[in-house]
Amino acid sequence: MKEKSKGKSRRGLKIACIVLASVFGALLIAAAALWIRAAVHMRSPEKFGSYSFDAGETEFSLDLFPSLVLEEGAEKLKILQIADPQIKFGSFTRDTKTMSLLDRAIKAEKPDLCVVTGDLALSVFTWDAFRYFADFMEKRQQYWTFVFGNHDSQFDCSKYTLCNLLAKYEHCLFDAGPDDIHGSGNFLLNVYRGQKSAEALAYSLVCLDSGMYPEEGNTSLTDWVYDWIRRDQIEWYRWAVAGLKAAAPSIESTMFFHIPIKEFANLYYLNELEKGREIPEAVKAQLPDVEIREVTGVVREDPKEESECVYGDERYTVGVFYQGNAEGTDDHPDVFAAIKESDCTKALFCGHDHVNNLKGYYDGIYLGYGLCCGYHTYPFFNDPPFFKDKILFNGALWTDENGARMEKGVTSIEISLGDGYGAITAADRPDSYYK
Repeated sequence: MKEKSKGKSRRGLKIACIVLASVFGALLIAAAALWIRAAVHMRSPEKFGSYSFDAGETEFSLDLFPSLVLEEGAEKLKILQIADPQIKFGSFTRDTKTMSLLDRAIKAEKPDLCVVTGDLALSVFTWDAFRYFADFMEKRQQYWTFVFGNHDSQFDCSKYTLCNLLAKYEHCLFDAGPDDIHGSGNFLLNVYRGQKSAEALAYSLVCLDSGMYPEEGNTSLTDWVYDWIRRDQIEWYRWAVAGLKAAAPSIESTMFFHIPIKEFANLYYLNELEKGREIPEAVKAQLPDVEIREVTGVVREDPKEESECVYGDERYTVGVFYQGNAEGTDDHPDVFAAIKESDCTKALFCGHDHVNNLKGYYDGIYLGYGLCCGYHTYPFFNDPPFFKDKILFNGALWTDENGARMEKGVTSIEISLGDGYGAITAADRPDSYYK
């Protein structure tokens, strides 16, 4: 009897070892497949794009850029801004709530164009997340465009791979842009009425890559230090605007990028002063004397005092995590000054800070945060007891101007192409708006 028991034990152990070895082998094969897949998706040539800027020597042509053709008598351009969806895995996750929101918003708003202002994905399966989103838009025959955020190519996909993927979709009006300036996806999206011709050019959207993190040093996700629009991008912008105005002297434009510029923080503080509230003296001393008007929305991001985005020696900052705050960098172009100088771009919209929805005119230029739509990113609005005091979950922190709890949503933008040409209205639409 003992021999039989020992035999059974040996057979059981042998079977267990085979099962464990099989599982381990399967995991190794899966890991190898993922590694190979990531290696393929991360490939990128040193230079890529659709043309060379050549420091402004390239002849400007409207044919260099994607286009959107509206009806001949169109009186307005309607844009749905999609800010920070941060898709992770797609189906069977909280991403389905994000896509449900977008589906209802698109059906209700019927926009001419959707603009994703970066962080479309934050995932170790970036390729699948982008394809999931692009297929969603293609199925609805919805025209859309995209600017890169700081997370989109952070894990298993290069910008080169993503540019090639987006180029395959008919309704994605995106371009890789010049191959010899910083970033990818610096382009104009020109809007025409009736037909694509210089005579029918009605408006333009300027799309810029605001980068990810500074190349210098070891920057982590928790350093709150971000990249910036570079000088060569601003030179390209000046060249593009000059070309636009040569084709249509009265043309106006709106700019889209992911990471806000410092003027968003200035707008916040000037509005605080206008409301009679106290702000730190170090901030007050550095604020420019400019007019603000029609300011709405809130800044609810948690201030990170350890960040470089500060005013004065007191190292005080509000929760606006803007471009070019890396210590020791001195090559920041004045993006806002270039916008003012252009006398073409009248508004700019960004994302990045998920619970800021500040909007308003700052020195004659409309600045607007898009309302975050991503249910799979902070804030999660579910307040589990063990995370009650954690910034990512504490819904009590995220309140609107009226003290009501904020919601995920989208931002609806309308631009007049008729009487009052260029007039802009922007309104946040929370999820419940489409219920």
